[in-house]
Amino acid sequence: MTSPPSFDLALEPWIACLYTDGTTRPIGLQQVMLEAPLIADLALPYPAAYGALYRVLAALAYRVTGLDALLPGENAEGWYRRRNGQFGTAFDDGRVKAYFADRPDRFGLYASTPFLQDPRVATECKDTSGINKLVLGGASGSARPWFAGKHGDRTQRPIPSAEAALQLLMWAYYGSGGTVTTRSHSGVSTQAGCQAAPLRGTVGYHPLGDNLHTTLLAHLVAPETAEPNALPDLAVWERDEYPDPTVPAPDPCGPVSLLAGRLRHAMLLVPSPDGKMATDCTITWGARNLPKQPGQDKAEFVEAFPDPYLSYRRSPKTQRPSAAVDADGGRHLFRDLDVLLNDPDSRPDTRANAPTRPTVLAACDHLPDHVIDTLRIRVVGAQQDRAQNKDSQWWTTTTPPLLAHSAQLDPDGAELIEGAVQEADKEAWRLDLALAAAFRERPKDKADTANRKARIAVHFWPRADAVFWELYDTGQLAAAQSRMRRAALDAFDHITTALARSPSSTRRVAQARALLPLPRKEADS
Repeated sequence: MTSPPSFDLALEPWIACLYTDGTTRPIGLQQVMLEAPLIADLALPYPAAYGALYRVLAALAYRVTGLDALLPGENAEGWYRRRNGQFGTAFDDGRVKAYFADRPDRFGLYASTPFLQDPRVATECKDTSGINKLVLGGASGSARPWFAGKHGDRTQRPIPSAEAALQLLMWAYYGSGGTVTTRSHSGVSTQAGCQAAPLRGTVGYHPLGDNLHTTLLAHLVAPETAEPNALPDLAVWERDEYPDPTVPAPDPCGPVSLLAGRLRHAMLLVPSPDGKMATDCTITWGARNLPKQPGQDKAEFVEAFPDPYLSYRRSPKTQRPSAAVDADGGRHLFRDLDVLLNDPDSRPDTRANAPTRPTVLAACDHLPDHVIDTLRIRVVGAQQDRAQNKDSQWWTTTTPPLLAHSAQLDPDGAELIEGAVQEADKEAWRLDLALAAAFRERPKDKADTANRKARIAVHFWPRADAVFWELYDTGQLAAAQSRMRRAALDAFDHITTALARSPSSTRRVAQARALLPLPRKEADS
């Protein structure tokens, strides 16, 4: 009798890795952890896969290093010293192999306890969702295709198991809520009300080192002291029981369950007979939104368990993190560096609803000098509608080393960066006024404002972005005022070229241009 297919994600090659010698090859989860010092970075085909897989690997790093909890009598500073002592080494081979050996059935893509899946779906859903549903951005139902390749709504083609594993991960972290495949569980039968995945519509910030071992250690944040009666801090694949899907998802109980224990969907893949392909899948609700009570006042939302790699809006009332900052593919990264390098709590001039600094970047202030001097930031953005199945844009970008210039480690450098960001914002505001005058638009009219914002987004912010990084790379951020003013003038001249067709319009453009201050002469020399 032949055994059912499994496709063990601990051993099968499915994660493409770029090695420090320049070669790229796919390996399994266990080999990723064993060879982390030899791996420069992941080499994944989708931006969202980075955000999902970094969290899974960070959860594994917590486990195999023993950094998932404070030691008796240990405080956060002691934990950071223990963490910092592991840089320049490797994850312990014995602990890595023992972790996967103790869970031989938990990493199989098609096992009896399938990875990130719920086998109860097989009997609780009469219909499957189709394999196309698994492909984020693909054609499925009324969803338009964005990144589907040869897949169409009427074409259901099996996908390789390695690809299916990546898509499964992305669905777990970025999948849509709302209406899904009908499921019946404990008397509840519906296809509506599913919670969206925890990272949907967000932008994440991940520290990036010279090798994956450094990257994963830098991803770790000191855990809080456990409550006396707290539930075990478990990843999804470490649980022995499946959660009740008729209630909201359980709260995380520590760093591991925060990163890898917050599934909102119940999913199940159907393999080909040899296990090399996924031929079908079901995606349904795995956690329910609380029903709205009629007449009940809307309570202010406060995020009780902030994700360490996200930035949150602070509540104006409580000053605690509320909703995560929405991902905006048109917003250039440098505009947020003042927040990424300095917590708003230490800036008295910051608005009450200013974004918070991601917890992981604050934790990087405790890194050894030789690590933080080379540490970069990988940004993973997913511009999505959080309430509907609409994906607009995915992106990833990487900064040069800059975390050593945080306000806590390099106040002068952080001040220069913040000053350059503020100069760009000032010139964008002045450019808006000048364009309103040139086009005879009303500054407070919504349609006119939208038109000007679109022009500024296309013509000014790319110029300002290039100026900022050039000044940063050459150590000349002190000249940001003049250079940003020049960028605003260039953008204004480009936008208003078509207006200079008559003496009256030319005069109006010249008068509007005078609203923009001229750059200093020394900046042009």
